[in-house]
Amino acid sequence: MTTTSPWSQHSTPVTVPAPPPAGNLPPAPGPVPPPGIPGPAGFRPPRPPRRPWGWIVLALLLAVGVAAGVGSTVTYVALRNDRAASTPSSLRSASPSSAPATPQFSPAQLDAAKQHLCQVFDVSVRGQEGQGGFRVEGTLNVPLTLRAVNSATAVQNALVPAVPVDVATPARKYISTTMDLTTAAMGNTPTPEVNRLTDLEADAIYALIDACGLPR
Repeated sequence: MTTTSPWSQHSTPVTVPAPPPAGNLPPAPGPVPPPGIPGPAGFRPPRPPRRPWGWIVLALLLAVGVAAGVGSTVTYVALRNDRAASTPSSLRSASPSSAPATPQFSPAQLDAAKQHLCQVFDVSVRGQEGQGGFRVEGTLNVPLTLRAVNSATAVQNALVPAVPVDVATPARKYISTTMDLTTAAMGNTPTPEVNRLTDLEADAIYALIDACGLPR
């Protein structure tokens, strides 16, 4: 199609492209139907952009974990500082490997503890030698065994820290040998072994008698 511009001084033909035929025009976009109302056939509403919910949740979980770790660390440090502050300085400066001091006793306390142990021992063992052995014809001598166990227990109770070492050492020997002997006599230990233990107990008795200064 050719037209003439009215503003030009010279009439110069201007070529204007002809419109396409009516059958070839693209369809005009129709209005977007409101929510809940179906659109025309073939219509697809635009999709909203996806939000990165997965990354948001992961970031929140990571933040919670970091906050919990920081809180636990702060709590531990605070408790440790409180304990250190509440501990007396004398305990903090003391070495854990240092041994407790040995209790000190007066001469009167040492002598009283020795006399008490020796008296208990003397009363509990006097007359045992006249009661026979711990086994008589293969049968347990019950009265002698009970008296020996009672004597060892009484001496053990009298063995307090104030007892001097020269008496405490033979007293422990007497206690151990007597318990070994009575245990063997009441069990299935052969008689020769019981006799051997009886000799060891007799030696321990004489040693404690001498330490206490008692007559034999």
